[in-house]
Amino acid sequence: MPIVNRDCSNDPTAMAELQALGIKALPVSVRGDRVVVGFNIEELKAAFGIGEAARGPLPAGKMLAHYRRVFEAVRRAVRQIPQAQLDWVSPGRKRTLRQLIWHIFERPALCIEACQTGRYTEEMVRRYEAEAEGYRTAEDICGYGERMEARLEEFIGRTPDLLAKRVESYMGPITVHLLMEMALGHAVQHLRQTYHYFGLLGIAPDRPLRPEEYAEVPVPGDLF
Repeated sequence: MPIVNRDCSNDPTAMAELQALGIKALPVSVRGDRVVVGFNIEELKAAFGIGEAARGPLPAGKMLAHYRRVFEAVRRAVRQIPQAQLDWVSPGRKRTLRQLIWHIFERPALCIEACQTGRYTEEMVRRYEAEAEGYRTAEDICGYGERMEARLEEFIGRTPDLLAKRVESYMGPITVHLLMEMALGHAVQHLRQTYHYFGLLGIAPDRPLRPEEYAEVPVPGDLF
């Protein structure tokens, strides 16, 4: 089934369409006259005709293995960025490479925080814009990524039962497992975008992550 991704944050036409529906919260999925607000799996299945045979969440061990692979690829990429280019602002979105890459490592920390507090809010996912500025060099960012990977080893590897906990989120009720899987897809998507930006900056990615290496991870078809 073809899917069209719309960026309501940066596309005025998409935002106007959202407002015409009388909806303020994101994400929103629309198929014909069916509108699903948030990440309600059962409603999404019904709206898009997704059967029970569809793939379920990644097993904890497999998800952790993917995180290791993706985080290593991100560290390789960030070590290629010249210091002055960390503050390069991407076209179409006022976000620096520093923010984008630090944000990849930070998102799973929000999932762990949600497990602890029972809440996953829009305010949480915007923190990176300011907090990334505290990481001034590539090694600062990589060091944070290594610490985050150690936290994932502890959280997913040693306490996998916590993944089943349901929390309240701005998308609706959701399990920590699905939040973690979404954060993994988010990491892959931002890494793909980083490779695209490398092309604009004349940087050849060092051993970029290959599509077959993340084939099991749910990522959008479109780059942006």
